[in-house]
Formats: sequence, structure tokens, C-alpha cells
Amino acid sequence: MPFRANLLLAFLIAFAGSGFVQKYAGTAGVLAYAAAMVGGLCVLSKWGKPIHALASRWFVALGCVSAVALIALFAILNPWEDGKGPGKSSDRDEGLNMAVERVLDGETPYYPPNTTAGPLSILPGAVALAAPFVAIGDSGYQNVFWIFAFFGLAAWHFRDRVLALFWVMIAVLASPAVAYEYISGGDLIANGIYVPLSFALAFHAWSNPKAAPWLKGLACVFVGVCLTSRSNFPFLMPLFGAAIWRLAGFRQAVVAAGIATAVILLMTVPIYLHDPEGFTPLMSRKKLAAVDHVIPHASWLLVGGTALAGVLAGVALLRGRDADVPNRVFRHAALVMIFPMIFLVALQSVMSGRPDFSLMHDRFALLYLFFALLGWGQHLFGGSVRTSPEPTNP
Repeated sequence: MPFRANLLLAFLIAFAGSGFVQKYAGTAGVLAYAAAMVGGLCVLSKWGKPIHALASRWFVALGCVSAVALIALFAILNPWEDGKGPGKSSDRDEGLNMAVERVLDGETPYYPPNTTAGPLSILPGAVALAAPFVAIGDSGYQNVFWIFAFFGLAAWHFRDRVLALFWVMIAVLASPAVAYEYISGGDLIANGIYVPLSFALAFHAWSNPKAAPWLKGLACVFVGVCLTSRSNFPFLMPLFGAAIWRLAGFRQAVVAAGIATAVILLMTVPIYLHDPEGFTPLMSRKKLAAVDHVIPHASWLLVGGTALAGVLAGVALLRGRDADVPNRVFRHAALVMIFPMIFLVALQSVMSGRPDFSLMHDRFALLYLFFALLGWGQHLFGGSVRTSPEPTNP
């Protein structure tokens, strides 16, 4: 299992960065990059125990150096990246800044066409979660916060702070997609981290019979807000409901899923009804429609297939016997999120007559990557470092 898990993660990390690598090094570069990821993770797996022991002894120093390096990386390179101007740098942070400012002015977050940023593709939850960072200066600051939050989540989930630190640094240093999104201040890192974090908090609250009802409800509100960040994430609702069912029982699952679903609808429907034509997240489906001339109705098949994948993931979670529900949720969520990307890359490759990873240049893989690291990452050093008995249904 450790070797297979590391092999799978090596390919998932390589797939996430494949668009960048192919652009600058061609398809051969993608193959070399994948081989390097496999080799690097296999080395950590084979010599994991002494590496882990050494890192444990020097953890404080390693942690401090890593934290300073991450902060310095953003502080130095983000202004340089933003300074290249519209059309030459990522405009996701500018778009979020404009969206939050519009909400504070009493307008919808979806701004009209302009030269500063492209159409806003995110849902209102992402705007709400970025608002505190816009208030202190720039939405790009959320990358620093959520990378540190991922370290905390991984350390808690794995019960191993060394393992968590290694995965943070591997993600930032070994994936050009993560590195560029971090430097440019885009929101995909935040999107990819706060959804699994919200799931983990909800699982912890609902599996604890002593947790106050208001705390359980608040955890579900947070899940709903996080799922209302990207149009892909609501497809994870069946998986979330199934997880609460496994952890706390059917009636509790209905309540938890109902709260989260209500939040999604309350945050999205009024803004959509106010200006359906200006609701720019729908443009993402119009982009998918570009492939309909190859396979009729391919865009709708993709949406339906992703929805079906979410339902099947929930069913698989209910039918499985594995006691570690959070791990299985993270793995299933990663598979649901990666499904449309594999479909589109395969279709683009067929259309171009050669391997074509250009879709991945937009860093959409970050929507699955952090789920995958949490789901399979416990085997980095050659063996599982975490076991979790299944809570008893009340």
C-alpha cells in the first residue's frame, strides 16, 4: 500500500503541473517530470524512517525556516508578478478584490467586462471567504493563510507534524501549479484547502456526541459556504452527507446536509435571480460547450458524469467497511474532482492528435490536489502513521 499510494500521488502531482511543464518543456518534459516525482517519492518511501527521525529532531528549525521561506516567497514575488499588469499576470486576485469591493458597495460581486480582470468564475462563497484578506490589503494574502492552515489540518489528520511539513513543502516546491498560484495570489489554493478543512471540522463535530448542537450547525454552515466557492464543489454534497451518515447516523446526516445545502442555495440563487445574464460562473459551462462539436452534448455529459461520480462516491462510502471515514472521503473527493479534468484532457488530446495538457495550465488541479494529499499522504515515509477507529452511531 505505501508504494502504491506514493506512486499514485506522484502521478497526481505530475498531472497537476503537466500544463506548465508541457508549455515550456514539451511532452517529453511531462514524462521526465512524472518520472522525477515517482523517483523522489519512492526515495522518501524507501528511506522514510531515518529521514523522518532526523526531521523530527530538527523539526523546530525546519519549521521556522520553512515558514520564513514561504512568507518571503510570497512577499518578494507576488508584487513582481502583479506588477506585470493585465494580460501578463494572473488576474484572479484582482477579480476577487473587485468582487469584494462591489459587495461592500451594495452591488453583486459579478462585475461587467473590463481590462483589469476576466469574468469572475467563482461562486459567492469564495468572495465571502476572501473578504477578510481584501480588508487587510489584497485577496492574495489568503494563500499564505491557507497554506499554513493546510499544515495544521494535515498535522491533525496524520497526527504527525513532520509528515505535514513535508507535504506542504513538496506541494509548493515540486508542483509548478501550486507555486505559481501561490506567488500570483490566485484563489485556487484557498479553494482546494478550505473545503477539506470544512469537512474535517464537520466530521469532528458530528462524530462527537458531546458537541453542542450550535457547533454542529456552525460547522455545516462553514461547509456550505466553502462548497459555494467553485461550481465543481456542490457535487461533493452526496459524499458529505454519506460521511455524516457513517459517523453520526441517518437523521443527523439529513440535518447536516440540509443545512449545508440551504447555505448553498441562499448564497447563490438570489444573486443569480437578480441578474441571470450577469452571473458569470455560468460561463464555465459555455466554455465546456466548445467540445460539443466533437462529441454532441459533451458538456452536459461531463456535468452529468461529475454529478454521477459524486453520488457513486457517496454510495461507495456507505458500502465500504474501512473504519477511517475521513481518509476515504478525501480520496473519493479527489477522484470526483479529477474526473472532469481527465475527461477534458483526453478529449483535447484526441482533438489535437497528441497529448495535450493545456487545460491544466490554469491550475484547476488544485481543486483535487489537497484532497489527494490528505487521502493518500500518510504513506510518504513508507507506512501509515495514523489509525482512526470508526465512531459509534448514537
